Amino acid sequence: MSVVQAQDQNPEFLPAPRPDSQPDVSGSPSAFDRGATAVMPPEFMPPMAPPSNNVSPRNLPNIDPAIGMRGVSWTYQPAPPLRQFRVHDIVAIRVDEISRTMAEGDAQKRRNSLFSAVLSDWIKLTRNGIVPDPMAQGDPTVASQSQSNFRAEASIESRESFTFNIAARIVDIRPNGNLVLEAREKFRHNDNLWETTLSGICRAQDIGPDNVVLSGDLIDLEIQKEDRGYIRDGYRRGWFQRFFDHVKPF
Repeated sequence: MSVVQAQDQNPEFLPAPRPDSQPDVSGSPSAFDRGATAVMPPEFMPPMAPPSNNVSPRNLPNIDPAIGMRGVSWTYQPAPPLRQFRVHDIVAIRVDEISRTMAEGDAQKRRNSLFSAVLSDWIKLTRNGIVPDPMAQGDPTVASQSQSNFRAEASIESRESFTFNIAARIVDIRPNGNLVLEAREKFRHNDNLWETTLSGICRAQDIGPDNVVLSGDLIDLEIQKEDRGYIRDGYRRGWFQRFFDHVKPF
């Protein structure tokens, strides 16, 4: 039922007076004085769009939320776009690895063995066949007894740390965007030589705006650091000590 039909059937529902209309100066009470509800005439109602099935939550336009934030906030700063990496690009790696190992062991072994044997019957071969051959000096006997004890205690505590910066090269880019990094550094001072190699895989988003990636963000991380020279010779074990520790004769 439309609004116009409701007005014809019930005189209580009257259109709102226009601003240019003259007020009613008569003494008769109006519909508004009797507590009637005013209804806006159709000609004053705003136009409405016809219903459509084309608009639904599934086909809403994909609008970037940053566009709306930029329009309502003066301090909004959009996130910087991800950097595009290529093979042979240089990336800095900050290595900060700390490892600590503590182990204790205690082993104890005790063994007792007793063996006893008596040869009570013996045989000999004759022309008539096999006949018993008793021992003139008594039955031979064998007896043995052994006892062994073993106990070992061991404890080890190791602390190692690597803290250095090294530049790496991107040698490969995986299909999912992960970067394969390799780094090598060699430093020589007189007769001393320090050589460091590093390899690992990281994500592109793990590299910060300052072009630095942390070693904790690398997977398959391999670090090898070697030094040669008279400084290394001062604390290196000799070949006999290495052989003795490897064989462990006692």
